[in-house]
Amino acid sequence: MPPLIIGLILSLAGIGFGIGTGVIVKWLASDVNLVLTLFYRFLFSLPLLFLAAFIAKGRAFYQINAKKTLIVRCVLGLSGICFWFLSVRHLPLGLATSVMHSSVIYVAMLSPLVLGERVGIYRWSAVVVGLIGVCVISGALNAQFEVAILLAVAASVSGGGLQLALRRLGKSDAPAVVASWYNFVGTVVMAAVLVFLPHLWQMPEAHIWPYLILLGVFGSGLQICFTASYQYIDAVVIATIRYLQVPMAGILGYFAFQEVPTITHYVGAFLIVSSCLVIVVREFQRRNH
Repeated sequence: MPPLIIGLILSLAGIGFGIGTGVIVKWLASDVNLVLTLFYRFLFSLPLLFLAAFIAKGRAFYQINAKKTLIVRCVLGLSGICFWFLSVRHLPLGLATSVMHSSVIYVAMLSPLVLGERVGIYRWSAVVVGLIGVCVISGALNAQFEVAILLAVAASVSGGGLQLALRRLGKSDAPAVVASWYNFVGTVVMAAVLVFLPHLWQMPEAHIWPYLILLGVFGSGLQICFTASYQYIDAVVIATIRYLQVPMAGILGYFAFQEVPTITHYVGAFLIVSSCLVIVVREFQRRNH
């Protein structure tokens, strides 16, 4: 099978896992609290991630070189996933997904300060358009601001900060190893929260367990698929394909949860996705000159 096809299949599978994660989180919102949801999400993702790390590094699958990178990965990753799950629980799936995918905007905004990179007129224009899109989709421009939208914005900013940190610190460890450690730390942190706040602990009902296990499988599958896809196709292609998750999440939200986007949501999502695609393409062009 041609590498391009393999890369596309892996990318689309990653998108499917991402949307599936959002759907399960939303389904579980009324039955399982956030801390328990995150605990089981991290816990049940570990087997596949440990397997991927073992395949990548053999007996050294647990060894980590860039400890500073791991700390940054864990802090920003944990904050990002907490905000993301909260936003999905309180916002329409398509709306939360649209705003969450605006992280590229914040990367472009902060890269001159954090990385010393030069940002040209095209990327600055795209940043402005993207920020307008966030304002439009949140209702900030028509006095109908949705406070819950700040959760999705916070998730997006955390994701952007993570991208900047990893670009600055470099990549000295296999992604599967870093992902394994991140999810292990996430499991420990959420377990500690449950120990100190025992009232949050509750045994899920029998029919909930398959969804919790699937949540972990989807989480590990998403990370594995997107990591593997970089071996077959260019990063700009993967980044572009990932924005298919926005309309797909909106469509699934309509059929699964009867969520009907407004024209404002459509316009905002279009501005966000368009601006992010411009930034991604310009970044690719800059690196290849």
